[in-house]
Amino acid sequence: MTGHVSAFAIADRGSAPIEDRRLERVIGVLRFVAAAAILLFGQALPNLGALFVVVLGVFCGGYGLLVSLRWRRVRTAYDREQAARFTLAADISLVGFALFVFAPDPSWTIYASGFLVIATGGFRFPNGALLAAASLSLTYVVVMVFRASALAIPLSAAQVALHLGGYLTAGAVLNAVLPGLDALRERDHDTYEPILQAHDDAGNAVLMTDADRPIFWNKAFEALTGYTGADLRKAPSIADLVLLGEDSPAETSEDHRPFRAQVRTRDGKLVEVDVVRRVASADGNDRRVWLLRDVTTQERAEADLRDQALHDALTGLPNRTLLGDRLESAIAVAQRQDAALSLLLLDLDGFKGVNDTWGHHAGDLVLVEIASRLSGTLRESDTAARLGGDEFVLLLPATPLVGAIEAARALVDFIVAPIIVDGKSLTVGASIGIAVFPNHGRDAEVLLAAADSAMYEAKHSGGGYRTFRAHIGSTQP
Repeated sequence: MTGHVSAFAIADRGSAPIEDRRLERVIGVLRFVAAAAILLFGQALPNLGALFVVVLGVFCGGYGLLVSLRWRRVRTAYDREQAARFTLAADISLVGFALFVFAPDPSWTIYASGFLVIATGGFRFPNGALLAAASLSLTYVVVMVFRASALAIPLSAAQVALHLGGYLTAGAVLNAVLPGLDALRERDHDTYEPILQAHDDAGNAVLMTDADRPIFWNKAFEALTGYTGADLRKAPSIADLVLLGEDSPAETSEDHRPFRAQVRTRDGKLVEVDVVRRVASADGNDRRVWLLRDVTTQERAEADLRDQALHDALTGLPNRTLLGDRLESAIAVAQRQDAALSLLLLDLDGFKGVNDTWGHHAGDLVLVEIASRLSGTLRESDTAARLGGDEFVLLLPATPLVGAIEAARALVDFIVAPIIVDGKSLTVGASIGIAVFPNHGRDAEVLLAAADSAMYEAKHSGGGYRTFRAHIGSTQP
């Protein structure tokens, strides 16, 4: 992510591309140097008057400031194009004004300024060098006609042809050379685009900032923040988007390990993210690359996976694994408090007939309804679990045998109540085995085995409930 800035510079997938502005900075400095040179030394050159020279110098400096401010606002490819068009038009106007002011001897203006405008036009636009050369040629012809008609300065056809030829030749040469540079940049794009696309596919949000303003982002960043490309082109500060904690590494830190931060979304919500931040280049700019991963979604997904691993997919009840954990914990509590604990193992009677007659879909709906009825009887401390098939378990902490028998009676009554499935009234019964800690076992495995033994005795007796009798290994009603 940090090795090659040009990969981002040409990746304009609906977001703000990164442009290397060093050329614009150099040209901006040259404009101010030119303005100072005109004001200091312009009077020494043949000109139309001191006032014109001063106005030209002030115009050059003011125009340079205006162009610099315009380029500072560039955040998107569209912004860049508009700034480039404005700059090219202003450059040509400036050169035309200079040709007019120094009309008595404009050669230095033609060569010093004209070719610079042609070169920068080529860097800014496809075929920009030819466009600038043609525009300057037209401006030059107008000024030459003005010199001959209004100032009575002799017009040399050979000199005009030389100058026009120089403009057009320079434009043609640059127009032929610059596409080769574009091809090299495009080759970088082809190399790095799969990497950027992989980050999108993986859901990694990529953001690049310059002077704490977003200048590039990928689709995953838009999805993370809820901002559209148009929103982000308004250039909110990075401080408005990413909230750093006190333990975040300093900007100048060489520690590039991920750290935790928050992203403020478009609707004002805060999303926890893991962040990796690095300096994008070492040329003295204030450009940073941010890689952000939504850990809120990740942690929620992991929690969902853990939940799925511990719950029955059909009924949503705890499965055998979670029941085992809760039973072990409940036994530990019962031992410390010297309290009873009851376990009811329930198997449906007549469920196979429902499946055979009405199909597995009807059977699944019956299981879901039974699970709902079991859950409706629970205290906050109780657990209803599905072991699999048509077997369920009720874990009743702090419940002695008397309470377990009362619960079993109630279960038999409301389980036998009709269940409406697709307009049909279906009925199933229940066989319930009861085991109590510590009388029937002091660990989870023994208690479950005792409840299972009692449940089979109840089933063989025609349903209802039975309690395990530890001393003879049988059951009693």
